[in-house]
Formats: sequence, C-alpha cells, structure tokens
Amino acid sequence: CGRWGSLITWYLDRTGHHVTLYGRPDSARMRRFLETRSNDLLTLPDSVQLSTDLASALEGREVIVISIGAQGLRGLMEELRPLALRDRIVVLCMKGVEADTGLRLSEIAGAALDPSCRIAVWVGPGHVQEFYAGIPNCMVIDSADGEVKRRLVNAFSGDLIRFYYGEDLLGSEIGAASKNVIGIAAGMLDGMKLT
Repeated sequence: CGRWGSLITWYLDRTGHHVTLYGRPDSARMRRFLETRSNDLLTLPDSVQLSTDLASALEGREVIVISIGAQGLRGLMEELRPLALRDRIVVLCMKGVEADTGLRLSEIAGAALDPSCRIAVWVGPGHVQEFYAGIPNCMVIDSADGEVKRRLVNAFSGDLIRFYYGEDLLGSEIGAASKNVIGIAAGMLDGMKLT
C-alpha cells in the first residue's frame, strides 16, 4: 500500500481489472486508505477493495502483483507459504537483489512458491505523480514463461502505460536494479556540479 503499490492498484482498476489493495493491519499507510481512500498523491475509487487480511485478499485471485521493498520479499514469501498458493501468476513490481544472498527477486519468489505458480517482473521508469497526472510511459513485462508475458502485456497495457515484452529476465531484473544505483551516482555528480 505504498506509493508504487497504490499507483499500480489505481492503474489496474482504471484499466478494468478487479483489484484488491492489501496492507498490513499495523501500516499507517493502509489505515489512511481505509479512512480516506487516499494518500498524498492519489485517491482510490470505490471499485478498489481494501484488505488487511492477506489470505482473504488473495482468495480466488489469479494474478498477484507485489510491490514492496526488495529486502522484504523473502519475509512476504514466508507469509505466503502457509497459504499453499497454486496456479497463480506472481508479478514482481520492484527493483533490487537480496543483499544477503545476491539473489534476484524472481529467484527468491520462485524458490518459495509452488512450481505451478509462474513469475513475471514489471520494470521500467516511472513516477507516481506523472502517471496520476496522465503522463504516459513505456514499461517492460518479462518472464521465463512466454505465455505469461503475452497475457500480462495484453491485460495490463492501457492509455498510460504501453508494455513491451522483455526477452531477458536476468537482464531486465539486473538492469532495473542498477538503474537506480547509476541514477543516484549521477544525481550526486550533478549536485556537486561535476557533470
């Protein structure tokens, strides 16, 4: 229920999907959504369901979109393990590698989920305030499963985001993670007037 997760919720609802936004019961961000349906950048329409119960939020859902900090993915996967999820598509909308192991996020999710679940990543540049203001952008969906890629690109593309098919899952994940490192370094150089 953070900035990016709530934007994805708003966007997928806007493109005609039935969406539930999940947040932990102790999350201040989720409490705000439950009280006002808003954060500092957007307001979720009434068509979006809100839930603080992970099991009920996932019940009957075919596609699970995850947007959390990369270092929290393993913990979330442990919370999902008792739910014995099968035949789901899990879309990871975050960047990074696990600090302790160097594993890519798709590797962490793949090891924790039943083999019947398929993993995809949603990567690319984008800023919440620009999307919410109606400024379109292009992003990438990548997966080791070609059918999953096709399905997600077709289902998720809309007037604000045009999705392209990734052809290199490893490159998509590492490229997305390294982009932020390069961006921070470039910003530091710019701030120091060294560019």
